[in-house]
Amino acid sequence: MQPERPPARGRRTRAAALALAAAAPGLVALARPAPLAAGPEPVQAQAPGAPVGFSPASGYRLVKDWDFASRIRDQAALRREFHTRYIYAGGSLDHLNDEWSRYRDRDNHVFTQAGLSLVARAPAGAAPGAVESGMLRSRWSGQYGVFEIRMRVPAGRGLWPAFWLNPEDQRWPPEIDVVEIVNNGRDTTRESFHFLHPAPPATAGASGGGASRLDDHQVFRPGVDYAQGFHVFAVEWTPERVRHFVDGQLVADRPFRWRHEDGSDGGPAHLLVNLAVGGHWPGAPAPGEAALPARLDIDYLRVWQR
Repeated sequence: MQPERPPARGRRTRAAALALAAAAPGLVALARPAPLAAGPEPVQAQAPGAPVGFSPASGYRLVKDWDFASRIRDQAALRREFHTRYIYAGGSLDHLNDEWSRYRDRDNHVFTQAGLSLVARAPAGAAPGAVESGMLRSRWSGQYGVFEIRMRVPAGRGLWPAFWLNPEDQRWPPEIDVVEIVNNGRDTTRESFHFLHPAPPATAGASGGGASRLDDHQVFRPGVDYAQGFHVFAVEWTPERVRHFVDGQLVADRPFRWRHEDGSDGGPAHLLVNLAVGGHWPGAPAPGEAALPARLDIDYLRVWQR
């Protein structure tokens, strides 16, 4: 029998870490990020008319278009738009809890013709704290709208790519996990997780009172391997609900209030994209398996608002 699935995003891992980080602004600051490597020359870009799966009549306008294949093509442009550490500890926190990865700028953000790759590698061998990886935290923050990414995830064991929204005021929860994909030998790249924190009432089930294609563990199974190509993951976030989409298909529609535990409004959120390695939920990269180096390839990140 398979072991019981962990709570949200291996919630014993990240929830505890985020709560600790939010409550401890005096954490020791780590080394500031180093400059990133430049990429190829930009190509002409054309702005889309609506989020994937939405009609232009939906009324959404594009407010942020981080297109890594055409608009953001060098380290200077990337730095103007993104940090590469968590917001905690003065913006220098480089990991959460027991994950093996530490977010670095040693060729961990690499431009290719297809876009931007977040690269995880283990120069001295894979071990807790010895894996260097990449992450993005947007300098822009906002509340409500459609938040969208087109990305291709790596296939190796022990990897944990994610796209999520976190409060700019550094108080956790709330949190919206647009998508998380974990390969630990039980969970694989043929399924995706779509959590909300705080979670919808248990009495509402997986759907939270709305349409859902998720199972009781908040898992969607698309019938394809996400590691085999690029896919679009998005949420439509309103004051009352969050709707999750995969490749333009609605997979969950649930009631959700962006509030702190004391009931106050969670305020603006920043976007986070990271490639974590190791820890309680993803486990260790399998011995003898060529999981590292691993690349999370990102075509674009977009924000749409009315």
